[in-house]
Amino acid sequence: MNDSQENALHRAITTGERPVIEAAARTDVGVHRRVNEDAVLAENGVYIVADGMGGHEAGDLASAAAIGPFAELAADPRVPDFRVVEATIERSRNAVDAVSMQTERGAGCTLTGVVLIEHEGAPHWYVLNVGDSRVYLHRGAQLTQLTADHSLQAELLAEGRAEAASTPRNVITRALGSDDSRHDAWLLPVHTGTRLLVCSDGLTTEVPDDEIRAVLTIGGRPAPVADELIRLAREGGGRDNISAIVVDTVTAGSAEAAGEAGALDAHEDVDTAETLEVTRPVRR
Repeated sequence: MNDSQENALHRAITTGERPVIEAAARTDVGVHRRVNEDAVLAENGVYIVADGMGGHEAGDLASAAAIGPFAELAADPRVPDFRVVEATIERSRNAVDAVSMQTERGAGCTLTGVVLIEHEGAPHWYVLNVGDSRVYLHRGAQLTQLTADHSLQAELLAEGRAEAASTPRNVITRALGSDDSRHDAWLLPVHTGTRLLVCSDGLTTEVPDDEIRAVLTIGGRPAPVADELIRLAREGGGRDNISAIVVDTVTAGSAEAAGEAGALDAHEDVDTAETLEVTRPVRR
């Protein structure tokens, strides 16, 4: 991108010519639970899922507390940069810690999602994750899990350990409200025709990736796709709360208006290794 294109991108974002996004969010208590401890937010470029930690008191209060600072971010008409998002994550940590301190056994939640930001004059998705909720990227017929699960099973699998097969998936190694609340974060350029899925493990435990990919590929607009994902998770057992946010980039907005080169073809393979990791905070 040359200087004139970058300047045009900056002008486009700051004057309100943001990417055109269509999104739909759904959350469901599931078949066997009485309380929905998931919290979701899908507003103004901010798409977040927080899953209250099972076995803890006030998991629903923890997830609501985690979402609160992001609701304030979504209410701000200014386009944030990644530093603003990181400050928001820290406020979420503090809010969940405050809830946890008021309980006897503690409380916590996962925190996963994407936030539309400006980075070096161009729109990007800030992808964030703490815990085992997930963000997927769907383009054409390809589905890629962008986030890495912070779970004991995932860590054992990464090490090639045989005991991973018998390790419960729901043993989380990082979460807000826990001793290790570090988040992973990446920047992902915004491209027309991409679809993002932000979801809790209540979906991915019940519905395999191949089935999720099929629904995202042929399901149409975000609202019926989100409805179908919830239906499949309930049909698959619905053992946990289920949350799904489907986010479509209808047009990349300012990037295209500025004539950004190198936009991905709708059927081009996506190399997630090209995403830019902007932070991996140290243990608190």
